[in-house]
Amino acid sequence: MTHTAARRVGNDGAGHSATSEYPRRMNVGKAERPMNVAVVCPRFPLPMTRADQMTVAHLLNFLFARGHNVDLYSLYEGIPPSVEQHEWVRGRCRDVTVFHQPRWRKLAGAVASLLRGLPLQIGYFDNARLKRSLRRASHGRRHDVLYGYTLRSAELIRGFGRGVGREPAGREGANGDQRLVTYLAMQVSQALNTRRITAHAPGWWEKLLYRMEHRLTAAYEARIWRDFTRTVLIGEADASEIRKVCTDRGVPVIDNYLLSPHGVDADRFRPQGRGVVDPDHLVFSGVMATNTNVSAVLWFVENVWPKVRAAYPHARFTIVGRLPRPEILALGARQGITITGEVPDPADYIGRAAICVNPMQAGAGMQNKLLEYMSMAKAVIATSVANEGIGARPGKEILIADDAGEFAAAIVSLLRNAKRRDELGKAARACVTRKWRWEAHFLELEADMVEQLDA
Repeated sequence: MTHTAARRVGNDGAGHSATSEYPRRMNVGKAERPMNVAVVCPRFPLPMTRADQMTVAHLLNFLFARGHNVDLYSLYEGIPPSVEQHEWVRGRCRDVTVFHQPRWRKLAGAVASLLRGLPLQIGYFDNARLKRSLRRASHGRRHDVLYGYTLRSAELIRGFGRGVGREPAGREGANGDQRLVTYLAMQVSQALNTRRITAHAPGWWEKLLYRMEHRLTAAYEARIWRDFTRTVLIGEADASEIRKVCTDRGVPVIDNYLLSPHGVDADRFRPQGRGVVDPDHLVFSGVMATNTNVSAVLWFVENVWPKVRAAYPHARFTIVGRLPRPEILALGARQGITITGEVPDPADYIGRAAICVNPMQAGAGMQNKLLEYMSMAKAVIATSVANEGIGARPGKEILIADDAGEFAAAIVSLLRNAKRRDELGKAARACVTRKWRWEAHFLELEADMVEQLDA
């Protein structure tokens, strides 16, 4: 069953941009053991306007290049794909099953989740038709591996396969279903994410909402991992948080996870040469509708930027990203600040930057923007939170500053020292090409899938 209700969109803030380009072909060779893999993601992978869409698009690209048979199950949520984008996905999958998730269904699902004591985000992406499609495929023994991306897919795929302590792969469950190997790619700990967002939420109602969601996600993460063969996390900080919420609730501690971080297309995000660099130019790039990006930029402009301008009056700061909120647009009235909104290719703006900044105050997991900066050989200044999932070496591949004064001082120092900027940029690029290409992480994930199938 394939649904192709995609439509072309224009370039009015919801159309083609750099974030909606296609992943490049991966030169990884064919797998010795082709698998039948079902990938479930709450958002259709194209256009790549969010980190979860980008990761799934690259995963599909990898599995296709390796010769695996992939069935995609997804929802239309947010920006609809163009016909070309839909065809790109279809060209890498054996089958594509997509259902529309209208706003009323999201809201009804969120309310239903709250009544069940589940995180709001779980119900927001709940879809009974998608689950029925998976059930039919399970009865037909169509898949070897079921891979759900993000915590929001947990209830969509829960119960379809082998969890911790269940039958080995290939045996029959009580209802006659094949016990598939199942992966819940939680990626980040939402308990950690919502706790940090709560601390930095600007309004009382946002604090109340995220405090409630934190309690729900902490309880949920403490137990949901046991319903899956494997869980996937980005870094040890996320694993540590989930171990903590398990311990706090007196339940078994998560022990079935593997680390599989995001990657970067180092061929697309590549150095553009000194000739394009504006020596007074700073850039932040990201979707400017997300709470974490908004709070980061507001903190930077209020606390860091005045100090930078006082010491270096020619400095200019460009905020690049689609869907800027009103409070972000208002920053354009400040001296030296430009708000671009959506642009054809953020890499062009990153390429012109002398320095890229990531003043993230909240969030969990890893920052794709940081990898893109580093891949383009940029001198980067970031907070510890922003670097948490990547672990670039402070002072060698990145500069870390959590205090506003230290952040401003680091910026001014680099603006005055082109040689130091070049040194950091070269080291950052080397770090990315050595450790952060998509192919390396996905090959490790694939090897784990084979191991679990043979268990």
